[in-house]
Amino acid sequence: MNSFKVQYVIALCVVAAVGVPVEDGKWHPYHYGDSGKYIPTDEGKYIHIPNPYIHIDNPYDGGFGPYAHDYEPYVGEATVQDQYRLILTPPKDIPFYKDGYYKNNGIKIIKQKHNYDEDKYDFDFETENKIRAEEKAVLKNANSIDEGIASKGFYEYIGPDGFMYRVDYTADENGFRPKVKRLETPYSGKWILEKVN
Repeated sequence: MNSFKVQYVIALCVVAAVGVPVEDGKWHPYHYGDSGKYIPTDEGKYIHIPNPYIHIDNPYDGGFGPYAHDYEPYVGEATVQDQYRLILTPPKDIPFYKDGYYKNNGIKIIKQKHNYDEDKYDFDFETENKIRAEEKAVLKNANSIDEGIASKGFYEYIGPDGFMYRVDYTADENGFRPKVKRLETPYSGKWILEKVN
């Protein structure tokens, strides 16, 4: 019986060795009896099963009844916004307002002109501490009851805050009519926004 088993094992090994095809790693479409072409099948194909939607008229109300719209706008918590105020920084060192500036030298006039005629005049001047003035005038309605002088001009100076103050004016039969301006200079403080909160 042992010899039969040995013969059976040898026969099985011979059949296994002869029956295994030689594989070279290449694709051989006809080696296994098919053409190598894709053959479609119905396997895995989608099959539609009609399942129409059926509406059930039973709305969910959350246990609080149907929804009712509230027309009042939403008011959240008050938000704190940054608040600022406008402040003027101190003026820079203004030489014209230092102690002793005028005591030693006085004020020098660096420019001065004037013309006087019988029916008109004009003048202008400027000092070293930035005071300026100019005026032009004419005689109106000469030798009548309405005779008078009509003038136009300006004067300006730098104030202790460093700003230039300028007054443009007209003076005539309608009175004295000034227009005042406050102008920044290299000496003036600057307006800045300071955060309050």
